Amino acid sequence: MKTWRRGRPLIPVAFLLFTVCLAVFFVFAGDVFGQPGAGYTVTVSAKSQAAGGIRTETLESSRRQEMIEAYGTVLQPGEMFMDRTSFVSASSALEKANAELEASKRQYRRLKTLNEIGKNVSDRAVEAAAASLASDTAGQARASWLLQEAEDRIKLEWGDRLAGWIFTSSPGYQRLVNSRDVLVRVTVPPAEALRGIPAEIGIRSPAGPTARAGFMSRARSTDPRIQGVSFIYIAPSLPAGLLPGMNVTARLPAGKAQTGFFIPLSSVVWLNGRAWVYIKKTGTGFDRVEVPVSTSVTGGYFVAGTLNFSNGERIVVGGAQALLSAEMQPKVKKPKGGEEDEDED
Repeated sequence: MKTWRRGRPLIPVAFLLFTVCLAVFFVFAGDVFGQPGAGYTVTVSAKSQAAGGIRTETLESSRRQEMIEAYGTVLQPGEMFMDRTSFVSASSALEKANAELEASKRQYRRLKTLNEIGKNVSDRAVEAAAASLASDTAGQARASWLLQEAEDRIKLEWGDRLAGWIFTSSPGYQRLVNSRDVLVRVTVPPAEALRGIPAEIGIRSPAGPTARAGFMSRARSTDPRIQGVSFIYIAPSLPAGLLPGMNVTARLPAGKAQTGFFIPLSSVVWLNGRAWVYIKKTGTGFDRVEVPVSTSVTGGYFVAGTLNFSNGERIVVGGAQALLSAEMQPKVKKPKGGEEDEDED
């Protein structure tokens, strides 16, 4: 006779876990009908939306400008002041040489005329006047060359626009030497490519907020640490707190501004290595839409164009993962009144 040993029945762990998960699913998804094969749509009642923390926001298109980050140095105004001084000195020297040459020409012509009329002036006096004229001519030529050299050097260093300010001591030059404005040499790294020189950029210093800077000229020298293409911009010294010798960061627009939509990180769910978001189409219906994530921005992604989304659509910004979980569940069918499967225990 077989003897049966009485004891507590053992429930497999896997079956226990399945039972718990099934119970949790029916709490939230008892009225959720996922349709992954029919346009990636999921239907969730208002009650389940509240339970799952599902929140939406209205999509609004915006314009985004791609930016390149570069490095800059605030230049010393003393260099420009010294260039102004050398230019004024060379200009004064040329004026003096021109005056001396004109005097020598008049003296030579007068003595030469007197010598030709009755020898009223000796030949030696005429020869001395001629020698003085030759010396002053050479001096004038040298002074003219020195001024031209100063002008060329200043243009080479600062560009035509700033050089013009230096030559004329313009109001712009006065603002620079009085430190009301500053010049910033901005160097774009070699790996970055600009489609043109931006007329205006942002300059951010360690001491203050971002300042707007306007283009002045191409720089004739570059930052030896970066070895990129350099430009000179002008910006107000305050309120950004820009000081000579300060290292700053510049943001330059690159290419044309694009119209598109900002997609928050909280809206994105991942499935099979692809990014998706949910758009609320009706009170209980949500469509899953693939979203390109090639352009990462602060707090999310920027989707260029208007093919993926439209103004006024409601995008899920909270509970997107719950919607994906509900959509992946098999479609739930409620049993008809009182009927049960005879084979079901």
